[in-house]
Amino acid sequence: MELFSTNTILAKKVDGRFQTLQEHTLWVVKESIKLIDKNSLKKVSKLSGFSEEKIIDIIFFSAYFHDIGKATKEFQNTIRNDTQSYHSLYSASVLVDIADFEFLEGDVYINLLLLVVLTHHTLFPYGVKHTHFEYLNGAEQFFYKYKDTYFDIFQRECEYNFKFNICENIGEELEYIEDDLKYIKSVEKLRILYSYVSGILNIADWRASAKFQNITSKIEFTQLPTQKIFENRFQLKEFQKKASLLNKTILIEIPTGEGKTEASLLWGINNLQNRYSKIIYTLPTQTTSNKLYDRVLEFFETDSCGLIHSSAKSILEKKFQEENGVVDDSFKSDYLLNKSFNKPITISTIDSLLKYFLNIGRFNIVTKNFINSVVIIDEIHSYDFKMLGFIKRFLEICKDWDIKVCIMSASIPNQIKSLLNLNLFVTITQKELFQKKANKIIKKENFLEDDYDSIIKNRDKNILVIRNTIKSAIETYEELIEHSDNVILYHSQFKKKDKIKKENLIFDKLQKGEKFILVATQIVEVSLDIDFEILFTDIAPIDSLIQRFGRVNRKKNKPLGEIYIYKVKDIRPYYENILQLTFETIQNGIFEIGEYVKWLNMVYDELFENDIQIKNEILGIFQEGYQKYDDTLYYLNGIKKSADNYDLRDIN
Repeated sequence: MELFSTNTILAKKVDGRFQTLQEHTLWVVKESIKLIDKNSLKKVSKLSGFSEEKIIDIIFFSAYFHDIGKATKEFQNTIRNDTQSYHSLYSASVLVDIADFEFLEGDVYINLLLLVVLTHHTLFPYGVKHTHFEYLNGAEQFFYKYKDTYFDIFQRECEYNFKFNICENIGEELEYIEDDLKYIKSVEKLRILYSYVSGILNIADWRASAKFQNITSKIEFTQLPTQKIFENRFQLKEFQKKASLLNKTILIEIPTGEGKTEASLLWGINNLQNRYSKIIYTLPTQTTSNKLYDRVLEFFETDSCGLIHSSAKSILEKKFQEENGVVDDSFKSDYLLNKSFNKPITISTIDSLLKYFLNIGRFNIVTKNFINSVVIIDEIHSYDFKMLGFIKRFLEICKDWDIKVCIMSASIPNQIKSLLNLNLFVTITQKELFQKKANKIIKKENFLEDDYDSIIKNRDKNILVIRNTIKSAIETYEELIEHSDNVILYHSQFKKKDKIKKENLIFDKLQKGEKFILVATQIVEVSLDIDFEILFTDIAPIDSLIQRFGRVNRKKNKPLGEIYIYKVKDIRPYYENILQLTFETIQNGIFEIGEYVKWLNMVYDELFENDIQIKNEILGIFQEGYQKYDDTLYYLNGIKKSADNYDLRDIN
């Protein structure tokens, strides 16, 4: 061993400044203990079978020993000369003989302390298993200070007696663990315990490292918007008041444009358990997530709000630049925390949350945060049956983990409610809101492409044209652009930057009251919060059609909007009998919004009761989604990382 004292062993280097292992470790330990909240601890203890005291101790020791591998000749060379080393592996080598924190199942035991420390930078299975390393003389001295640090933190004597033994064949030990994991049956118990402890270690390590850079990021609520703040912006409706008082899982069924978002936020605030509790608000698309993020900033402090989806970094960078100028290390540190649901309130696409339940990415950190969250799922009607199957399993997890959920929809069929067990939820609605009339419906027996004249003669109004395929949307655009220079084409196959430009142009024109024609595909059913005077649309399944109705006269003002519904030559991407049944069910005339819901249930009841082929196909897809979580956990032995092959739906 090379001679080093504990106060000369280095752990961090920033801008030429060094931090000792001793100081960094103490900071991580303190941050770790601060991250333990009673609510989460109680849940994890109940779900895993580990006592609360044992969980607190493993959190302490994983924090204390997580970087002891930096007390090696190899890492000290790394921090001074930028050579390669594997300090997490070196740390694990001195924990092999510590048997106090084993996850036991029959004859199989997993050294949980070793596993948490090993994977605090790279998830299991750990790639490097065989490497030479040599501990410094000061490492043993540092190791045995765990008792003093334990007393300083908890103000009681440490009853654990560990020995400083270095396992020379750590790679072989990791192979044993990997093999033993295959025999663990209670993979969910292992996963939640591992995720909670290792998630805390990761967050604490990040915060301690940020502190050394003089950077702080908010991960807990310091101030919550009061109901008065909401009331100052609008008069609360009865359903919003009711949602704000309920301390349980709920389903909000309210027409489009009536304030479901505000109701869910009031519900979320009311259901927070403590200052580390979080609100997770999920939506179907990036565009809707971006727009809601802007709305949430009106109620919550900016540094309390997170945004997560594949393009969120560019959105957040732009906002940071507008407020602070240059994007610096503070943004990078804050974004690291943001992307794993550490912010007090996070807006995300639903895919950005659910992928972590397939062990994609840093699932341990997200799971730790999820345990102490309330979840809002908006626009649930917009998901396909595979996703709905997974959501059903997700809702079961929420129930088992005592996580409250608010599900929202303007129109969800009773058959789908039954599939998802939503009939067990407390339902919040308001009858008179469904008695409003927004539009006049006109069914056409011909095809939309044969009636362009009707569109052209109304070009002095805001017109929305929705086609069922990109090909037909392009053809319609090319025809209409011959008669008006104020036509916009919008569909899913534009490049991301071009889509954003088009979305901004659409919102700008609507805000300024400019008259134009938007030709789009079904992407507008959920991706854009827009309001037009007239809709010309291909026939679509009843639930999709109702979503299209909601893009016309959203505020239910007079004069009423007009909706023209056409038959189609090409049924793709839908089933022919669903389109036919929908066309037969809807009626010409002016109706209360509640009538749309009746049509919705008529179509779905007919399908589920009389079309066995479609019903079986739907249920098969639904079951595939439902099984995905359990199949994935079994295949990955609960805690192994997954390849980034998310396939619950086509998120493009």
